[in-house]
Amino acid sequence: MFQKKVLAVAVAGALGAGAAGIVSAQTTYGGVTISGRLYPEFAVQKTTGATAAGASSSTLGRAPTGVDLRSRNSVDASNSRIRFSGREKLGSGLTALWRIETTVALDNPEVDGSPYANRDSYVGLRGSFGTVRLGNLTTVFKDLGDPLGILGVSSGNFVALSNITSSRVSFSRNSAGSFHLRKSNSVRYDTPRFSGLQLSVAYSPDEVKDGSLDADLWSMGAEYKRGPWEFGLAHEIHNDYFAGSNGLNTNGGAARALANARDGSDGVHSKDTGTRATVVYRVGGTALQANYGVVEFDESGAPAGKFENYDNKRWSVTWQQKWKGTPWRTTLAYGNSSAGSCSIAGGVACTTKGLDGNMIVLATDYSFSKRTALFAAYARINNGEAALYRNLQNASSSSLAPGADIVPWAAGIRHNF
Repeated sequence: MFQKKVLAVAVAGALGAGAAGIVSAQTTYGGVTISGRLYPEFAVQKTTGATAAGASSSTLGRAPTGVDLRSRNSVDASNSRIRFSGREKLGSGLTALWRIETTVALDNPEVDGSPYANRDSYVGLRGSFGTVRLGNLTTVFKDLGDPLGILGVSSGNFVALSNITSSRVSFSRNSAGSFHLRKSNSVRYDTPRFSGLQLSVAYSPDEVKDGSLDADLWSMGAEYKRGPWEFGLAHEIHNDYFAGSNGLNTNGGAARALANARDGSDGVHSKDTGTRATVVYRVGGTALQANYGVVEFDESGAPAGKFENYDNKRWSVTWQQKWKGTPWRTTLAYGNSSAGSCSIAGGVACTTKGLDGNMIVLATDYSFSKRTALFAAYARINNGEAALYRNLQNASSSSLAPGADIVPWAAGIRHNF
């Protein structure tokens, strides 16, 4: 009875007060485990080199303004989170699994308070057949794409390579075209691991089916682990998401006029796809990772003069080193996204000049224990003259100008509990 009362107080306090400082170590009460990660940081960011107003731009690009963002300071909590999870053995080889995970806005809870279960949260069953989960789930594509990360602080942080390798279309200042997703209303199946190989598939249905649209998502992949090697291959399909036209619709001017209707009223449908291969090699204190992917945004049935297709290639490499005999660890990473190619229905000319971008990350941490460490990180996104790749923190994405290079750095403390 006492354990149940303690658990009730812990859960109520965490969910009702933002969970900051509730627990200091992973703790289990009556089969319920409380864990998480906190990593507040002091950050500085600015942009430089925005493309001058009136300069030439890609057909799909927003008109350049030449306006850069002034240097600004902030205290951020990245994707700090608290998790409640558990499992129950049901007999006959079956186990019930559950998790409720929520973002913790340490930096500004009164403004940034997050809804409960906004991170991976689910109920599922595991058995000899594999694992089935239903809830709010990370897609297979995201899961397999960056297993190494950046020293445990990459999720939702400005250092994440996903800012350029799997998120957004380069000509949009909104989130259109992201293949770095956590999807609500999802069901996911993972096979048992056979000789190092595991297959996964996830589906998120269109629960509204407005008009003729069927905006669902499929994500699938395979992971193979053997010795120091890990291999991942993933493919994701977004039907009727209209990432191309949604991105253009935020651009204004001539580019906005290229956008198709996104309600299916004119018979236009979209199919956005991403395919990515990942390789990781670990030996001693060294870990190396490489990613290569292709994304395509396709809209079929478009009338003459409207957006039809955009595709490009993206790749990254990451080196992580734990220095033997010391508490220090470092990471150096580089990501690149090509300008790609595009087409407009009716044979209208389309150029992607300036839609390329690249990103470099340098980070280090000093561990006091297995749970607590200080870290520092620097990242730079170099946008092509028409590109809008971004990793902004505490700045409106609508304020980013085409061609602006983003230069943030931060120092903070990370604690796992």
